[in-house]
Amino acid sequence: MHDIQNYVSEAERICVYSEGAVSEYERETEAFRNILCAWEEMTENAVPMPAFGVSLDKLTREERQHGLWVEFVFSSCRRCQGMPFSRLLCKVAPSDRGFNLIRCNDEKYEGRCFYLDLRGGNMQPLYDALCSAVGKE
Repeated sequence: MHDIQNYVSEAERICVYSEGAVSEYERETEAFRNILCAWEEMTENAVPMPAFGVSLDKLTREERQHGLWVEFVFSSCRRCQGMPFSRLLCKVAPSDRGFNLIRCNDEKYEGRCFYLDLRGGNMQPLYDALCSAVGKE
């Protein structure tokens, strides 16, 4: 079975939300590759942990309007730990040492989340890659 962080390499598209504005990057773009590389660097030593987070669609959509978020979009439904998803969304704060991956299934951000502990690392590499991608538009 894949650990949840390995599914990201299967994404078809990456959406970056910065203060509610969305930028989309297809698999063949340099920005996509740079974001994926930063993700892999950030999660190299990450460990999936039990998540206490539960997403409510309306609240998640409201929260996504503030700060920096990244969403990995898949061509079809995936399943990990018995939980289905077609998108994975997370808020990116450079000093955070762990984060929830919010599942989107049937176009709703509902239900249990996944959680990754970065084992002493932080989200800075991903934050920098996202800022760089959005800044080049």
